[in-house]
Order: sequence, then C-alpha cells, then structure tokens
Amino acid sequence: MVRPPDGPRSGALSATRIRVALVVAVVATLLVLPPVGRRLIATGGINGDDEARYPLMARDMLARGAWFDIQVRGERTWEKPPLLPWMIAAFARIRGSVTEGTAHLPAALATIVTVIATFLLADALFTRRAGLWGALILITSYDFYANSQQVLPDMLVVAFATLAAWCFWQAVSVPSRGRWGWVAFYGAVALAVFAKGPLGLVALLSVAIWLWTEHGAVGTVRHLWQPAGLGLFALITLAWLGPFFALGPRSFWQHTIWGDWLTWYFGLPEDAHDLVYTVVLGFLPWTLVGALALAHAIRAWNAPAVRFALLWFAVPFAVLLLSAHQKHRYALSMYPGAALMVAWWADAHGTNRTIVGRVVGWVAVGGGAAIAVALRMPQWWDPQMQLYVSGASWRLLLPVFAGLAVIAIAFCWGLCAGRPAFLVYGGVAGMVIILGYGIWPFNQRYNEVWNFKALASRMDAYAQYGMPAIFKHRPDWLAIDFYAGRSPHSIDTIAEFNAYLARPQHPVVVVDEKGWRTYGAQLAPMPRVLEQMAIGKETLMIVRADDGIPRDQVPRR
Repeated sequence: MVRPPDGPRSGALSATRIRVALVVAVVATLLVLPPVGRRLIATGGINGDDEARYPLMARDMLARGAWFDIQVRGERTWEKPPLLPWMIAAFARIRGSVTEGTAHLPAALATIVTVIATFLLADALFTRRAGLWGALILITSYDFYANSQQVLPDMLVVAFATLAAWCFWQAVSVPSRGRWGWVAFYGAVALAVFAKGPLGLVALLSVAIWLWTEHGAVGTVRHLWQPAGLGLFALITLAWLGPFFALGPRSFWQHTIWGDWLTWYFGLPEDAHDLVYTVVLGFLPWTLVGALALAHAIRAWNAPAVRFALLWFAVPFAVLLLSAHQKHRYALSMYPGAALMVAWWADAHGTNRTIVGRVVGWVAVGGGAAIAVALRMPQWWDPQMQLYVSGASWRLLLPVFAGLAVIAIAFCWGLCAGRPAFLVYGGVAGMVIILGYGIWPFNQRYNEVWNFKALASRMDAYAQYGMPAIFKHRPDWLAIDFYAGRSPHSIDTIAEFNAYLARPQHPVVVVDEKGWRTYGAQLAPMPRVLEQMAIGKETLMIVRADDGIPRDQVPRR
C-alpha cells in the first residue's frame, strides 16, 4: 500500500479540489468546445478514411437500427468497437441528424474529461499545484489540442485510461477506497477497450509494471486479482464483443481480431522514428522542459508517485515504438504522462537555477523566433503543411507571433530565474493565444483545402441525369458519401465507365485528374469535363458523356 497523502488533501473531494477542477474544466471547455462543428469532415491528408467512417457508421445505425451489424458502403465494418459511432448517433438523435457538430462532440467532451482526470491524478500523486499545472500543460500541448478537434476514438481511449489511472491510485493509496477503486479502475479500462480495442489495455499494462516494481511478481498478481473489477470488465467487454461474434465468429476473428488488431500492432516496427518525431513536435511547447523533467524523473525512480508518472509516459511509448504500425494520433496516449512529469518537475524542482535550464530557456527564444520566420516561409515546410501556411499574411499571423513571444519570454525568464509559476502560466497563456485564435483561421483554410462538401453539392446538382458515380472510389473519399447523404455508385473498370456514361440520362461520373489522364483516351465517346475542383493536393473532375468532344482535349497539368 502506498502511503496516502497527508493532511486535508486526502479527503474525497474537498472544496478547494472542486474549485480547481472547475477552473481546469472552464479553461478546457473554452478552448475545445467553441470550434466544434466548424471544421468539415474530411481526410486532412493524415487520417485517411477514418474521420468520415465513424459518422457514416452512426448514420447507418440510425437509418437501419443496426447497432452492431454496421455497414459503410454496403459492407459490414467491425474493425473498431462501436462506442464512438454509438455516441455520435446519440447526439444525432438530439440534434436530429448526423452533422459535423454531433460527430466532433464526443472527442471534444472526452478531451475535457481527460484534462480534469489529469488534474485529479496529479493532485493525488503530488500536490494541488502540480495537479493544476499538469492539466493546463496538457490542454495547451499542440498535438493534444489538435486531437480534440478530430472525429476519432483515440481521445476516448485516453480519457478512460486517465480516469483508470486516477481510480487505481485511489485504490492503492487510500485504504478506504481500495475495493471500489479497483472496480472503477477495471470499468474504466473496459471502456477504453470499448473505444478502440487492444490499445485500451495499455493502461492495464502500465499499472501492472508499476505494481511489479513496487511489490514484485506475486504482489502484482495479488493486487490485480479483483473479482468484482474483473467481472465488471468482462461484463462491459462481452456486451459489445458478444454480438460481434454472433454475427460471424470466424469472420470476426479473421477480419478484426487477427487482421486488424493482432497483425496491426504485432510485427516488425515501421517508421519508429516517425513516432518519436511526432511526440517531440506534438508536445510543444512543453517538449523543451520535458527533457529536464524526464531526467529528474529517472533520478527519482525510487519515489512511487514519480515512478508511476514516468511509466504512464514510458509504457505506451515503448509499446507503440515496438508496434508494427504507427500513426500520428497514437502519440496521444503519451501526453498525459508527459504532462504529469513536467508538472511534477516544475512544482518540485522548478526553482533550481541550472546551466541546462538557462540553455533551454534561450533555446525557447531561438525556437520561437525560428517558428515565426518559418510561418512566413511556406517552402520550408513539407507539402502537407504548405497547404495551410501558404498565403498566410502578417496580419493573420500577428496573434500567433504574440503567443510565441509570450512563450519565449516565459520559458527564458522562468528557467533562468528559477520562477516555475512564471514559466507555466506564461507558457499556458501563450498557447491559449495561439490555439484559441489559431483554430479559427486553420479551420477556414482546412475547409477550403478539403471541401468535399462543395463537391458533393455539385454532384447533387447533376442528379437530374441519374445517380452520380465515382470512378475507382477510394477509402479516403468517404467524405463524399457523408456529404452526399448516400453512397454514390462505384465504377472500377473502363467497361463499366463507358456503360455508365452511355445510359440514356447520361449521368455524371467523378474521377481524379490522374485517372482521367491515364484512362481518358480509352473512353468512347470522350466525356466532357463539366467542373474541376481542387481537393487537397489533387484535382477531382465531374464528367458527362458528350459525343462532340475530340480525344485530344484531355486536360493536362
């Protein structure tokens, strides 16, 4: 049993703890909720088909009343548990339909829950001030906030995992809460699994490793063996896993458990360096002091609470680093642990004035200046980022520059003078300026770049000629299905293309420019290009049969 906190902090929910939790919740809410529903459901060049897939699943649930046998484009989809589409469908019932807002809301609310849970966890592990700082650091880290605006289940996993961590610490540090703390822990882990499958078990693995370092192998098994908690875990898991197996146990095993879960995570790692790169950039600006916090946490390994915070970061990092596949959003599970370590370091060691601290402080100044210059140099960015930074004027970027300046001053002065409060609150203030303002022009630019909604609207304008079709429909075009309100007819061969164009009504077909250049000469008669629209880094065309167009008029770049 870990020694419980001393003094009034050991109370269940003191008035001070509630007040601080409310402050944290208000800050998170003001940052996260106002932009909800303002960004289009689209690929963004990063998330593939995932963002559109979940709203389409929710729409299918509502349309057919099928809460487990969910279909997208007429095919059963059960790669992920149905918690996120269930939540989207629940909000859609209130709103009346599946919209951008109802699709974004679950992840946004999960973000707020994660921030509050991080405060409670850091408060229980360390001090009230560390709890406040940890929550503020988390919500103002770049990639964590970015994930709050995406229609993906990863934030749900992190929310339940962080709640599980808090429940676990209550169970092992406060004897009177042991039994119910374990039940709540296993319930939260079960919900994390319900959100995204095996990834939710990383929380259980992190706890098991901490118990092993504290009590050894036998003690770990003794602590984890909680019949009531394990029973709740089994009940929640079987509630959704059972119906999936009932739909076809062999298919579910082959397609989901083996094909999507086991082989996806287990195997030789690919692009492991990309995960490290994502974490370093994603935790900005706090990455700059994260190295200091990590070094101090390693040296304080014998302190149970510090070791727990360190493992809460290191275990998901190691698991994902060794996984066969990594995606940018997988780094999300590491940020709460990183925020815990930085908050602990700032609270316990932030007043120490060191040479390394001074160096990091001046690096923050140089880094802020470099980012400010880079925002005016689109050619310095990779092609994906160039879509967003190109054309940004000085006037548009002024609040961002101001936020960078605040962060640079706060980090430099806070580290050089040993003023941790100035460091944390200044960094938070600068990021609030950048994120709170920057999300609006970013969403506007995002909607311009990935305007599948406008494409679907133009397709609908030609519906008088029959149902529009898509040539070689790709998964990352599922946003077309979402905004069209139906799944367009899919064409895969030239023969089907010609036959479709030859229908009496001459319906329209959507084809990308690359496909048009490759196959256009094989179409007879040559279709006429009615409209062209840039989507991301490609051009999509709406074409219709027209016998009078000669073949040599195939559009080229």
